Amino acid sequence: MFFFTPNISRIHFLYSVTERRIGLASSVIGQLDRVWRQNRLSLATKLRIYTTCVLAVDLHGAETWTLLKEDSRRLQAFHMTCQRRILGVRWNDFVTNRAVADSTNLPSILSIIAARRHSFFNHIRHLPANTPAHKALKLFSRFQVRRHTTPRLESPRW
Repeated sequence: MFFFTPNISRIHFLYSVTERRIGLASSVIGQLDRVWRQNRLSLATKLRIYTTCVLAVDLHGAETWTLLKEDSRRLQAFHMTCQRRILGVRWNDFVTNRAVADSTNLPSILSIIAARRHSFFNHIRHLPANTPAHKALKLFSRFQVRRHTTPRLESPRW
């Protein structure tokens, strides 16, 4: 769902893609609540289920997203919330995010997205040269935006 604003010429979405994906993944993790409370399942098994079922829904198509700082923060917060839920850590237990991340050994959500992007563009790079995606990648790399740097003025030596 989108709407046009009179002052800005581009389309603004009411809900960003990341918010929608987080909502869908949140419902999946809620449906798996009985799994997280199982004492018979090891932590490794629970983390595999999380990676397979929840992260797959959360990060579907993430390699093509344009992430803003706020989106990155929300995704990382959701990732930490899920890990706390799996470990059974409550908010009043005062366990740091670093301690939670160390106990699960899962990579950060941003490094997962970066790896997916790398894999995606590597896939495009190996497509046949007449494929539109390959042509677009070549065109983009030819006109890649370079940072403009201003030359430094050297201070006079007296």
